Amino acid sequence: MPRTKEAFEAMRHTTRQKIEAAALSLFARKGLAVKVGEIAEASGVSQGLMYSHYPSKDALIAELVRQATTISSKTVKDFSDSGGAAAGKIKRISDMMCQMFSDAPMGIDYFMFMVQVGMSGFTVPEASLYTAEFPNPAESLARVIGQGQAEGSVVQGDPLRLSVVYWAVIHGLCCYAVAGMPVSPEPKMLNRILLREDFL
Repeated sequence: MPRTKEAFEAMRHTTRQKIEAAALSLFARKGLAVKVGEIAEASGVSQGLMYSHYPSKDALIAELVRQATTISSKTVKDFSDSGGAAAGKIKRISDMMCQMFSDAPMGIDYFMFMVQVGMSGFTVPEASLYTAEFPNPAESLARVIGQGQAEGSVVQGDPLRLSVVYWAVIHGLCCYAVAGMPVSPEPKMLNRILLREDFL
């Protein structure tokens, strides 16, 4: 029986997910010099099939960058734009980050992948760059930090620099995680970077 259009599209979607997951894991650990053949082998597809989904390795990298920037931007912006005190927003972000280390290894791979992209000099397509609609997570967290400083719950200092320090700690923990070292930070550890003692 011939496949329906819906079944064919579902199969293509599944194949793309396999390719993207395998590529993300390899890029995160080995850098962008990973060969197409390695990605195809890890995803369980032929190189020919892989090229039918992505015309080049750069196209695959660009798609993963688009995913990483969209997911990270939207997630942190949603916290930033939500109502309530800044201390509560920061605590929710820290809770989410700690949950990533225990339950969401793909999130760690996205973090490390973006580090590899930054170090490689890869030219990120304009469509994958952060925008006013989808800002850099460091900028979104900086707005929360500024709010918290006005409320008296966040330590003093330049909001963007404090935000960069917070995300640098997350990146460092991701490095430990991909190296196979046990990483299980507690939210309070992360909150101490930004929150005053009385608001922990």
